[in-house]
Amino acid sequence: MRDAFGGEFMIRLFLVFIVVYVAFTAVSLNYAKAFRIKNKVISFIEENEINNLADLNCDELGQMVTNSQYTKTCKNGNGIITNNENKTSGYCCNGVVINTKEITDKYYIYTINTYADWNVGALNMILTFGGEKQNSRNFVDGSWEISGEAKVNRRKK
Repeated sequence: MRDAFGGEFMIRLFLVFIVVYVAFTAVSLNYAKAFRIKNKVISFIEENEINNLADLNCDELGQMVTNSQYTKTCKNGNGIITNNENKTSGYCCNGVVINTKEITDKYYIYTINTYADWNVGALNMILTFGGEKQNSRNFVDGSWEISGEAKVNRRKK
């Protein structure tokens, strides 16, 4: 009875733990990258005092995002996002979405959204320990939206 908890079981248990740990670490790093991009975009908007999204240029902002290795894309390409009434409601640049939240007498307030994808397909390796093929079941994936606000002072003309 002493050998019932054998070496093969322990090796499989350690491998499962390692796979779960590596998958969790990869998701955490992707989440942290999206937060870092969001903060850089907020700083960019506040430092350059962007007061009209139509004037926003994706060249400089896009270069900053690309240099940070953020690889998301906009559904309809980079540029202005319009609402049903053909009014400017936001701006998308390399997967970063900037929307006008509120315009007051003193401030322009923008909402910045970045996205952290997660895909734990690596956990399908656990299926092989039970005798199934690695991709015999669908894996879990999705995306988290990370939001922040930028507040730009409104200058009197």
